[in-house]
Amino acid sequence: MKLALARPLDHPLCRAVAEAGWEPVPYYITSQEFTHATPPMPLEAIAALLVLSPAAAQAVKVWVTKSMQVVVQGEGTEQTLGLEFAHSGNIRRPRQATAESLWDMLQQAFPEGGDFVLARGERSRQYIEAVAKGSAWRIHPWITHREVSTKPDPTLPRTDAMLALSPLQAEYMAGIPGGQLRFAWGERAAKAFRASGAEVHGVCEPNKDALIHLLRTFAPTQEVLGE
Repeated sequence: MKLALARPLDHPLCRAVAEAGWEPVPYYITSQEFTHATPPMPLEAIAALLVLSPAAAQAVKVWVTKSMQVVVQGEGTEQTLGLEFAHSGNIRRPRQATAESLWDMLQQAFPEGGDFVLARGERSRQYIEAVAKGSAWRIHPWITHREVSTKPDPTLPRTDAMLALSPLQAEYMAGIPGGQLRFAWGERAAKAFRASGAEVHGVCEPNKDALIHLLRTFAPTQEVLGE
């Protein structure tokens, strides 16, 4: 069984797909467009830099120093920053790759609060900004990138299923003809599939273990769709 998703083969999500008994197939139906924005405040004046995604990490890594406190949302984001930062001892990562878990870690690691710059995409659901409003944890958004459709439209390789990692990916995947299974990385992507009139065959919480569990519910020996 082959699964199309917008990640390189060495990414932790692709390794999770392989662990579930599937073959990951990189497929970039959307891509990231960097804003080249500068930080909203001097980074030397903040308590920590919060980085929500690999794309945000790619955009900000030239600004990161080994002495800087950094909180990343997931393993792929930490990997994108590079090994030189991973061994600095100043990078924290919550147990689950969710904004909720990152917020919990932020409160525990910085109980006094402070100023935090949040590197994120334009279409982020803005959970951390909302939950931190009026608190001692002052969040300063840094919009580092936006998700756009890939041009020209990429050809979908022969696969049995595709995984939408964002609502925008789900919107575009909904219109792809064929019998592929459609999986959603979180409820926002699932809602985008349904709003576009497409059936959702499986939804997982946005973490590796949930994805592995979802994929294992589909036996590798089942008949390949479309044959």
